[in-house]
Amino acid sequence: MSRSNLNEITLVDLPKGGAPLWALIYPNVYKVGMTNLGYHYVYAALKTRGVGAERLFFDSNCRSLEEDRHLGEFPIITASVSYEPDYVNLINILADSKISLNWRDRARFNGPVIGIGGAVSYINPLLFSSLADFVCLGDGEVVIDHLVDSLRDYMIHQDRARLWEELSTSPYIYVPPLHDELILSDKDGINRKRGRIQDLSKSLGHSLWLTPEAAFGRTLLLELQRGCFRNCPYCVVPNNFGKARTRSVDDLISFLDNFKGLGDFNVGLVTPEAGDHPHLGQLLDAIMEAGKRVSFASLRIDALNEKVLKALAMGGKRSITIAPEAGSDALRMTIKKHFTNELILKKLAMAKEYGINSVKMYFMIGLPGESDEDIRAIAEMSQSIWDLLKIKLTLSIGIFVPKPGTPFSGEPFIGISEGRRRLNILHRSLRGFGKVITLRPVDFKGSLKEYVLSWYGLKEAESILNLAKNDDRGFLNLPVSRELTQEQLSRLYL
Repeated sequence: MSRSNLNEITLVDLPKGGAPLWALIYPNVYKVGMTNLGYHYVYAALKTRGVGAERLFFDSNCRSLEEDRHLGEFPIITASVSYEPDYVNLINILADSKISLNWRDRARFNGPVIGIGGAVSYINPLLFSSLADFVCLGDGEVVIDHLVDSLRDYMIHQDRARLWEELSTSPYIYVPPLHDELILSDKDGINRKRGRIQDLSKSLGHSLWLTPEAAFGRTLLLELQRGCFRNCPYCVVPNNFGKARTRSVDDLISFLDNFKGLGDFNVGLVTPEAGDHPHLGQLLDAIMEAGKRVSFASLRIDALNEKVLKALAMGGKRSITIAPEAGSDALRMTIKKHFTNELILKKLAMAKEYGINSVKMYFMIGLPGESDEDIRAIAEMSQSIWDLLKIKLTLSIGIFVPKPGTPFSGEPFIGISEGRRRLNILHRSLRGFGKVITLRPVDFKGSLKEYVLSWYGLKEAESILNLAKNDDRGFLNLPVSRELTQEQLSRLYL
């Protein structure tokens, strides 16, 4: 991969070079990493502070995009881990670069300092307990100054113990070399907490780069909101990412105005739920006036209105994505999705009037209390949509994964074999609709990987380092104790 063939435009002027050298890894492919706003933010924050930050991805052959520098040349390495399976990618990147995976070994031989941030660090930082010198808990903006100061001091003194002590003075940083023994000792909590920026105007708010090579194409990403107020029991956002904080619509429109002269690009709205922004309509008006196409990662069906559909239609959109999650009204209500199949039909009928002719719908199987009838209800609802509206459907089917920090954290994970049994029920129920209803199950093995890694405690986190470069069978078969991991997490946090 060469930076020259990526057609990147950097939207903010940043200093060149800098010190110390700092590798910023996104352990997935470039096109995925470039859609992650948090990764954009951290890079911009480091460069603004004069740090020599350079990007590496899973498909960049262990070399940086900026200077083609090998990962082994960097004294400081941080990784933004957004999805649990990406942690396996990170281990493999480090192993391919001949970098010691355990912080103990790196401290003994003065190897690079490794830190972790990203969405997974909000949910279960214990996953990184054997690898990382430090783990950032929560929003990076809260700790970035402390990190840069501490690591610059380390580059002068080369004193690992001093670095760990200095990092630990922030309550928003978990330092495994200092904290793991305390977690295991069954003493009082370590008083760590997740850092949450309250004033979003103090963060970047938009993409740092535009490139057609990103997964969403040449798209200006705008952050509308962090956190959520809804408290859906399966969702990690409310507890781990905090209550909803919205960005000013004036700021969002000013970002749009600033970049109007960059030619053709789309606008992607990044938020747990776009419909929750109090001034979404005003923002959509500005996007339409600018002649830009708008996209949403997903739309809550009860927030789908004519203003949203008009904006999509003006951008040439002929498809939308919604997430009913369950096929029956009763099961949907148990997960606090308070809308009925009747409302879904009504909203999709409105969408069809604006030229929408295909819909992608996300469903979870294995939700608590789910019966085989609830599985058949997915098919029945889908068939009704086709019969009444003649809208083509794609059904994306995943297995419910209970996560730490959610009301459903103690609920069972049905596993691959039961997941396949339930999927077969859905297959049979959709017989005869194959040309108009497409069934796309997610990788069930990937769901198992997500589940297992979500619940790794201190013991399991050490074991996975010994399985680097192995196939999945090793760590997927490693037993986990959710109860013990939950207990360890409770000792970590206030």
